[in-house]
Amino acid sequence: MKTNRGPADLKLLQEMNRAKVLETIRASGPIARVDIARQTHLSPTTVASLVSDLITDGWVRSVGEGRSRGGRKPTLLEFNARAGYIVAVDVTDSYLTIALTDLNAQELEQERTIPHQLAGDALAEFIGAEVGRVLSTGGARELPVVGIGISTPGLVDAGAGVIRYSLKLNWMDLPLGPTLAQRFHNLVYVENDTNAAAIGEKWFGAGRPFANMVYVSIGSGVGAGLILNGEVFRGFTGSAGELGHMSIDKGGERCECGNIGCLENLVAWPAIWARVTKAVKRGVPTVITEIVDNIDQVTPEILNKAALAGDQLAVNALTEAGVSLGIGLANLINLLNPEAIILGGSLLGEKSFMLQHVRKTMATHGLKVPGAAVRLIPNQLGEKARLFGVASIVLHNLLATKFWPSFAEQSAEPSLAGENQRAGSIAAPDSTPPPAN
Repeated sequence: MKTNRGPADLKLLQEMNRAKVLETIRASGPIARVDIARQTHLSPTTVASLVSDLITDGWVRSVGEGRSRGGRKPTLLEFNARAGYIVAVDVTDSYLTIALTDLNAQELEQERTIPHQLAGDALAEFIGAEVGRVLSTGGARELPVVGIGISTPGLVDAGAGVIRYSLKLNWMDLPLGPTLAQRFHNLVYVENDTNAAAIGEKWFGAGRPFANMVYVSIGSGVGAGLILNGEVFRGFTGSAGELGHMSIDKGGERCECGNIGCLENLVAWPAIWARVTKAVKRGVPTVITEIVDNIDQVTPEILNKAALAGDQLAVNALTEAGVSLGIGLANLINLLNPEAIILGGSLLGEKSFMLQHVRKTMATHGLKVPGAAVRLIPNQLGEKARLFGVASIVLHNLLATKFWPSFAEQSAEPSLAGENQRAGSIAAPDSTPPPAN
């Protein structure tokens, strides 16, 4: 049966094909036109026309000649990552980091980290002022800024750009995205910090090979970013991945969420730090007091170093935390059966004392088949994962919506990388510990 297509249908088809060609060049370049046609299943004539338009508009550039296949050498094409800039912003409860990146999320101008002790409206205004400073100086004045991505703690409605709740930052229903978009006349995407790190690792780090992965962050709180079948899993209310509020100790302390025995109360850095400092103040001997002048200055790195040296206090603290985290991850594996779990946080790096106890407990508490198949991997990007993540969100939306404006009104999340939501974490019981990564 013959279908008559009107001008609007043909225009949409052309825009979809154009976006398909651009993404193919970005993902596979340098690439010849004939290979673009093969990958996209478009005719060589269509590919040639679309590539010509993309070169004229500055999105694609030629980068020399490829190997001859019996005739003339083909011209190789690549995505022009210098066609514009992305502003990537990472907000925590103690510092603000801003980086200006190219369209492949690679840093062009050195990122700036600014300490702050702000919250509420004062912090929101501070973020706006610093973003404005970046937009008015340096490379951002030379080429267009295609979007601004912001990572922040708390429960985030990514589609609306609203922070629904952030205990750490004293935000409730803060329309940070719409406010900055109106102020700077630009696209602004706001994402939860754990989601942002998961996206960064998926696009640029340890998560690239996996369609089913979980990013787990252990720092001042505990959160998880879920990527299932290559898609972000948010849950019905957007709060999927609240690993830190999984109850694993029915006789444990009450968490700020109201629950009893939450994992976060056992493995987050403020909880570990509180137990260690209280033990020292009770007179428990430790080499930690020889490393730092003030026990309140102990950091995750110092505690890990002491445990590796055989200090009993540090060994006990990290063993207990490792066992608790292992139980939590075993439950996660039994429930989701992921290919990989990527671990973020300074206590879970390559030389982590705690990690050995995580692995051992996972093996004894999880189902054997999914437990044997899953890979437990330290993150690759470290603290920069969140910056890579929000830059990736801008990049994805640029590629997906530059030629599909209606899609931008419906969704603002990547479909190739992961995001998740996580609310705030517990506060230190007595005083504020040194920050954990």
